Amino acid sequence: MLYNIDLIVSRGRSRSIKNRLETGFSWLRERGFKLVVKEYSGDPYIVLMITLAGPLSSEVFIDEDIIYIFQHQLAENLADVIMNDWENTLIKRYVTRYYKRMNSAEQLELAERAELFLRRCNDNDSINLLLKFGRKNKITHSILELYDSVGSLNLEGLVNFRLHDYKREIRFAVDIANEDLKSEKQYNDFVKLLKYFVENQPPRTFEVNVLIKENGLFDLWDGRGEAIEEDFIDLYQNDLIGGSNNLDDVLISMLITIAPRRIVLHTVGSLPDIEPIRIIRSVFREKIFVCTGCERCYNYRFGDK
Repeated sequence: MLYNIDLIVSRGRSRSIKNRLETGFSWLRERGFKLVVKEYSGDPYIVLMITLAGPLSSEVFIDEDIIYIFQHQLAENLADVIMNDWENTLIKRYVTRYYKRMNSAEQLELAERAELFLRRCNDNDSINLLLKFGRKNKITHSILELYDSVGSLNLEGLVNFRLHDYKREIRFAVDIANEDLKSEKQYNDFVKLLKYFVENQPPRTFEVNVLIKENGLFDLWDGRGEAIEEDFIDLYQNDLIGGSNNLDDVLISMLITIAPRRIVLHTVGSLPDIEPIRIIRSVFREKIFVCTGCERCYNYRFGDK
């Protein structure tokens, strides 16, 4: 049997596509089928004439079955090529078109974040693989639909003018990445404001010790081991009771207002990666010290909590 299809590709991508086709289709090759890829120059494209040749008859598969399997494997290989070689281009194209107000550096960062989001949008690797398979499956089906209407496949035209579902996911990834960038900028601006406030007011006490408990509560004491004055804590406890702040906000507000020159963080085990700790670290930076074990930590761990 013989089956032919012409694949029209750009000059810059023809070599990598040809190499992939010549090394793929192991299932067909193992059953005696040969795949020949011949390259013909065009302007401005290259035509790859793909010929599938095999035994005249098969005890298991008829020619139509083999052609269907070949078409499906070809579509899957081309879907991989599009996701690996075109995805970044499509992302940058969308960023350039819809985020014109960004400078080139901002556009590049947005594109990189969108690409990362497409690769890993979830902490669960299995879910990421499933989502990637879903995108590949959409491209594969779009290619298979074209086999029914044409004897050739223009890969550049497919990418530029079809694949609407796939491109919708790319636009979604870019828009999500943009929201993430805006949130990060707002967070950084907030941290800068807090740092400015801390650095431009005298400290109410030189050192503050913070013990964050497992239940989310915390203890504060100064460098002499004395508890932070009760009337100062009561000021924020009233806000907490009134529902205007949570415990994390209260802790951060107190440290910002006290503006110590040294903060010692006490914890049992490793320092938790929680929002108040991240903000405190960002604002106070070199003023942060982590206790590796003291009497207070020991008493909290083994004594009354």
